[in-house]
Amino acid sequence: MKHCALFGSRLLATLALLSLFAVADAQTPNAQAQAAPRSAPNSAIPQTAPEAAPISGMKSLGGERYQIGAIVVDKKKSRLSIPGRVLQLGVPLEYLAVSPGGMKGYESLLEVNASGSEFNLACILLGLDASTATRPEMQFGSEPLTGPQVAFRIVWIEGRIRHELAVPEALYADAAAAAKVSDAWIYTGSMMNAYSKRYAADETGVLVTFVHDATAVVSHRTGLGIGAYGSVSGNKALLPPVGGAVTLEMHVVGAGR
Repeated sequence: MKHCALFGSRLLATLALLSLFAVADAQTPNAQAQAAPRSAPNSAIPQTAPEAAPISGMKSLGGERYQIGAIVVDKKKSRLSIPGRVLQLGVPLEYLAVSPGGMKGYESLLEVNASGSEFNLACILLGLDASTATRPEMQFGSEPLTGPQVAFRIVWIEGRIRHELAVPEALYADAAAAAKVSDAWIYTGSMMNAYSKRYAADETGVLVTFVHDATAVVSHRTGLGIGAYGSVSGNKALLPPVGGAVTLEMHVVGAGR
């Protein structure tokens, strides 16, 4: 069944990529990602070819840089960036980033301007391959995931000062606790909904999670906050306030920045 899931995920990505190159010159990228429908995900694996999910147009920015919706991909630096905002602070969190209108927004630190399909395509442009990854078996599982590893930074500008936080620093107010937390993230590529024939990350709006969720595009390797409900709530002392503009940067580990 795992091979079927990976096949569906890779087939979706291939169809989407071919479609984008065919229409890139005719489309203008839309900076605002489409809101994810609030339908429940289903983890069943499709047995037929999936329909490509809607993706904003892609254009070349030159120098091996590309724009997909609001996402900017820099292939030379093995890095992408997505504009967004702080969504939740001071409440129990399970997700690092969701799409606008995502059904898990009430427990996500950030909301970023990308759909699941856009984010997944950007990951593929950086050379990430979900066929080498293991997907979470259950939502709150702690079994370590394997696959392409990435890292994140949360960046924002105040005046002329650039601020940059690693995810553990952004999640834990206690610096000592943050220092003990692994900052390893695995690209798993999400999956397809067998009934709707839609990409699960588009339906849930889940992009990056630190509690294992098979519908996410990227998951924390082992999971954070499991068994300590409410311990992960965002670092109010360091992050901008709710609604504050930030950029989520992701780079491929071992490929430079």
